[in-house]
Amino acid sequence: MEFKFNVNDIFKQPIVEINNNLIPPGFSGDRRALWDTLGKVSEVVNTMGEASAVAQGLSKPITTAERLRNSEHKLYFLIDQAANNGKGAVTGMLKTGNKGLYVFDRDGQHYQVTPPCILDFYIHESRQRTGLGKHLFEHMLQKEEIEPVKMAIDRPSDKLLGFLNKHYLLNSPVKQMNNYVVFDGFFPKSAEPSHVTESKPSGNLGRKESANGLQKFTSPQGRYGAPRPPCSMGQIIHNQTTNNKNQEPTGAQIVSQ
Repeated sequence: MEFKFNVNDIFKQPIVEINNNLIPPGFSGDRRALWDTLGKVSEVVNTMGEASAVAQGLSKPITTAERLRNSEHKLYFLIDQAANNGKGAVTGMLKTGNKGLYVFDRDGQHYQVTPPCILDFYIHESRQRTGLGKHLFEHMLQKEEIEPVKMAIDRPSDKLLGFLNKHYLLNSPVKQMNNYVVFDGFFPKSAEPSHVTESKPSGNLGRKESANGLQKFTSPQGRYGAPRPPCSMGQIIHNQTTNNKNQEPTGAQIVSQ
């Protein structure tokens, strides 16, 4: 994506990380320069967010500068510094952030967790199928020190699922009722009891916490069993309520690399 201004003046590295202050890495200047830079970064965020929404067939963008300011999410931009006659172009965007979720494994056990999530993923149409998506994704994994199997993906497209299968051998996704997708390796292994410790039961539920932050709720009912544990719906409603302020519709899209 090309812009009228010189992208290389504000993004000085091939991959840059932007958080909710919208200040690019390496910025230096007075207040006037800061406001000018913030305006340009906001334009990049909004333009890339709109392009991602169009690619996903969404009615409105899920990534905007305003939403980024009001969240703890991160944006990774991929920059082609030689493009646009040396002024640079933004060729990819990846948004991540932690979300409070209730997720089910294949056995119907549900867990309370706040994992790193893939919230938006877009590579410009002119640069798809060139390996840039893998390059950007790998950079994010290294920066956040996470394995892809430990991340939750919000509303992934078939192409993104194909990307994860091709590059990370992640297949047979465990689809959740909240539109997120995880994989079997996301959950603690029952064969390794040292990773899960028993805690005092609350009500009719026995709760276990794992070292990676997952809280396991054990109950005789399965995923679609009835009746559900007495406090499950209350917990889910409470979770949705407490996260409503910062919650935004999210999604992820990428053409296979």
